[in-house]
Amino acid sequence: MLGIAPWIASAHVAEQYVHGRVILAGDAAHEMPPTGGFGLNTGVQDVHNLCWKLALVLQGRAEPSLLETYHDERQPVGRAVTEQSLNNAISMGRLQQTRQTAGARPEYLNEIGMIFGATYESAAVIPDGSAPPSVSDAVTQYMPSARPGGRAPHAWLHKGDGARVSTIDLVGDDFLLMAGAAGEAWLEAAQRSDLPLKAIQVGRNGVADIDGRWHDGYGIEPGGAVLVRPDGYVAWRSASTTKDPSRTLGAALAYLQGRLGAAA
Repeated sequence: MLGIAPWIASAHVAEQYVHGRVILAGDAAHEMPPTGGFGLNTGVQDVHNLCWKLALVLQGRAEPSLLETYHDERQPVGRAVTEQSLNNAISMGRLQQTRQTAGARPEYLNEIGMIFGATYESAAVIPDGSAPPSVSDAVTQYMPSARPGGRAPHAWLHKGDGARVSTIDLVGDDFLLMAGAAGEAWLEAAQRSDLPLKAIQVGRNGVADIDGRWHDGYGIEPGGAVLVRPDGYVAWRSASTTKDPSRTLGAALAYLQGRLGAAA
C-alpha cells in the first residue's frame, strides 16, 4: 500500500444560500454523502435556477429581490436531497454504527420523484390555486404536472413541416409562453413584455397538438396559457382566458420581476 487519503462523508446544508452579494451554490451550499450520486446534479440544478435570475437583475430587467427566490427555492431541495443521500448511506451500512445492518433501502437508485418532482414556492412562482399531484411516495414516484412551481411536463408538438418537438426542447434562454388554440390575445400581450419572452400558440400558426396531450398535460383550455421560466419550471398558468389577457399577463410578469406586490 503506497498511500492513503482519509475522507469522511458529511451531510451539511447551508442555512442561507444568499447573503447580500454572496451567493452559495454546489458543494459550497450542500455537502452530502455520495451514495446515490446527487452532489454534482444538485449543484448544476442550483446554477440552472440562479443564472437566469442573476442575468435579469444585472440587466436591470428585474429587482434584486428576485435573487432571494434562489434561496427560497433551492435550499429546501438541497436539504431534502442531502437527507435522502444520508439515508442511502445509512441503509448501505457505510457508516461505522450501521455496518452490521447493511441493506439498501427500496428508494436507493429509485428516486425519480425526488429528481423530477421537486416543486418551488417563492416570489418567482404565481400559484393558481390548484392542488399538487397526489403520489404515495414523493421520493420514488413522479407525476408530471404544469401546476406553477413544478417542472414543465414533456408533450410532443408537431410543427408545420411535420417534425416533432418536445415542449422541454422549446425552453431556452428566454421565458416561454404557450397559449391554446383560442389564445391569440395572450400572444399579443406577450409582444408588450420587456422580458426576453418567446410565445407560441398550440393549435395554430404551424404548431399542432396532434396527440392531444398538451392541453390535458398542461391543464390548459383553448383560451388559456402557461408561462415557463428559462430553467424549465412553470411560473404562471391561466387555465382559461381572462377579461383582459394583456393586463393579466403584464401583472404576472411584473410580479416575477419583483415590481408588483403579491396582493396585486
